[in-house]
Amino acid sequence: SSFGSSTQSMEIYALQIQLYSRQKDNKKLREVFNKAMGVRGGIPHPRTLALIQELGGKMHMQAKEYEAAGKTFFQAFKSYDEAGDPSRLRCLKYLVLASMLHASSINPFDSQEARPYRDDPEIAAMTNLVQAFQSNEIHKFEKILQQNRVRIMGDEFIREYVADLLRTIRTQVLRRVVRPYTRISLEAISKELNNIPISDVENLLVGLILNGTLEGQIDQVSGVLLKKAERGGGNETAGS
Repeated sequence: SSFGSSTQSMEIYALQIQLYSRQKDNKKLREVFNKAMGVRGGIPHPRTLALIQELGGKMHMQAKEYEAAGKTFFQAFKSYDEAGDPSRLRCLKYLVLASMLHASSINPFDSQEARPYRDDPEIAAMTNLVQAFQSNEIHKFEKILQQNRVRIMGDEFIREYVADLLRTIRTQVLRRVVRPYTRISLEAISKELNNIPISDVENLLVGLILNGTLEGQIDQVSGVLLKKAERGGGNETAGS
C-alpha cells in the first residue's frame, strides 16, 4: 500500500539525511530533506520525523536561513515531544538560538508547546540569554554566556554559533549607540560594547558600512567614525 511505502520512504530518507549530514554534503542533504517534507500519506514514527526535522534545521542554520531553521527546529521539538523523547530540550535550545540569530523579536517561549519548559534548568540559561539579547543588555548577555559555559557551550552545535550570536548582539548595540551621532570615537563605542578591542569595533563598523546599513566612514588616524545624520538623530559629537 502507498500508506506503508510512504512510511518506509521516510525511514530511508532519515538514514540518508544522517549520512549526508555526517559527510557535510549539504546539497544532497537538502535534496533528501525536501523530498522527505513532500511525502504525503503514511504515519512515520514521530522520532523518525523529528530526526529529519532536526537535521533539516541544522542545514538551514548552516545556510544562514535562520527563520526557516527556527520553524524546522520547532517542528522537530514537537515531534520529539510527541515521541516522549528528551531530545526535545536540545531542539528547543536550537530553536532559541535560531530565533536570536534571526534577531527576531518573537519570544520562542510564547508558544503553548514550549512554555512548560521555560524554567527547566537546561533551558533557563537560554531563556535568560534571549531576554538579555532582546533588550540589548550586552553585559548581561556575555555574563550569562560565561556563567553557563557548560550548559550552553557544552553543545558543539551551539558553540559553532556563539561567535555569530555575539556579533549579532554587538551589531544591534552598536547601531543603537551610534544612531544619535555624526561623529563618535571608536573608543566610546568600545566602552558601550563591554570594552571589546578597537579592531573588533572596526570590523563591526566595516561590516555595517559594506552592507549599506550604515552610511559613514572610519577615520583610522583619529580613531573616529564619521557618519551622515540619521532621521531623528542629532549631529552631536561623542567622545571625540
